[in-house]
Amino acid sequence: MYERIFRVQSTHWWHLSRIRFLDVLLRHVPKDGRVLDVGCGPGSMLHYLGKYGEVVGVDTYLPALEMAQTHFSGQLLEGDILSLPFSDSEFSLVAACEVLYHRNIADVQQAVNECARVLEPGGHFVVVDSAYSACFSAHDRAAHGARRFNKSTLVEIFQNAGLEVVHATYAYSVLLPVVWLVRRWKELRKIEEAPGAEISETWKPLNSMMIGWFTLESFVAGRWGLPFGLSVQILGRKLAKDA
Repeated sequence: MYERIFRVQSTHWWHLSRIRFLDVLLRHVPKDGRVLDVGCGPGSMLHYLGKYGEVVGVDTYLPALEMAQTHFSGQLLEGDILSLPFSDSEFSLVAACEVLYHRNIADVQQAVNECARVLEPGGHFVVVDSAYSACFSAHDRAAHGARRFNKSTLVEIFQNAGLEVVHATYAYSVLLPVVWLVRRWKELRKIEEAPGAEISETWKPLNSMMIGWFTLESFVAGRWGLPFGLSVQILGRKLAKDA
């Protein structure tokens, strides 16, 4: 799966659309601090996050870090989100994109608490992750997924970690009914997914059309929020000590 992501991460509509959503979601976040990409994998977000400051990538999976190292010259470390190898208040922005769903995370609240710990007061934490347990499928199992989230669940987890929720929304709304139907059909037919099977090259005209549509959708999601979608996105801010 990591190899598939590595091959298509610079052109695939899913990855490029995620950047469009984040552009709007993070539009007021300062761009002069240190940034931590937790669970950076093969590095699909490292260069993008560089616009917000000096980026450090961390992941538990060494082969993924080796892939990231082929195109990223910044600091890459082996580390676990449940026990990050950093001191308190080191970063102005922490990002966890498609990380909290993973089966190796035994305690999502602890993971978010740990990300909040390494944030400086006033710093921001952004999560992009899978939405709705009803969409759980063979694809999730192949990707070592253990859970999908409702927006309200993640908001509560953020608040329990002492983070003020700046914005919370769903994304990829148009995909939700399509993906749900396709995945239910595969479940009924007992079709198992190979790792990364849903991550493949898309016909170029369709790829461009998808990017265009989600650019429009991202504007709505990032400014007002969408009521449903295949992904959930939360931006939080660590309260200052005197707040």
